[in-house]
Amino acid sequence: MNADLQSTLVDIALRLYHGFFLPGDQLSSVSPGSVQSGLISAVVWLGALVLIVLVYRFVRDVDRALTAFIVRLYEELRRAVRVVTRRLGIAFRSYALERQARLARTEVSELPALTGLQLEVLRSHADLPPGHLLTPSDVASALNMRVSDVERAFGTLKKLSLVERTFGDGDGDGYRLTRPGEVFLAACSRAQPLKETRIEPTLGSL
Repeated sequence: MNADLQSTLVDIALRLYHGFFLPGDQLSSVSPGSVQSGLISAVVWLGALVLIVLVYRFVRDVDRALTAFIVRLYEELRRAVRVVTRRLGIAFRSYALERQARLARTEVSELPALTGLQLEVLRSHADLPPGHLLTPSDVASALNMRVSDVERAFGTLKKLSLVERTFGDGDGDGYRLTRPGEVFLAACSRAQPLKETRIEPTLGSL
């Protein structure tokens, strides 16, 4: 071991020695480095070590408790958001359904009264398969009416937006229900059962 290293180690040892006795030397009037100073220093250093351990445990427990609280708070907030979102969704859906029903009632109530022929022509479209239509001749044949009378009835229903005109595949123009027409028929069905009139529809172009 060279002289420089040995001198360094001795210097470190002396610093540790004086550092250990420093609390006792400061707190007592005895000579530095005495046994009494050493005992006082040992108690002080032991107390400092115990205090450090207690502070560490306190900080650890506080951190764990705070972390658990934050996690619980986050879960509660998520649950509250889910509940509020679900209730808002239900409320919006209920409002939309109520508004749709109110509009449907308004649409029906605002329509003028139909004649018997016009109502029969409209009812002939009940349960019409999707993509199909009825021509005036189809309805006239089923109702045993003149085609011209049925065409006039279709014209009135079209002006009221209860039916719309479309094109068939080879069998001429035809008609099918609009949304207001479906609503009107639904209201009529609740008020009075539909007459069973079977009319073969014509396939229409969408």
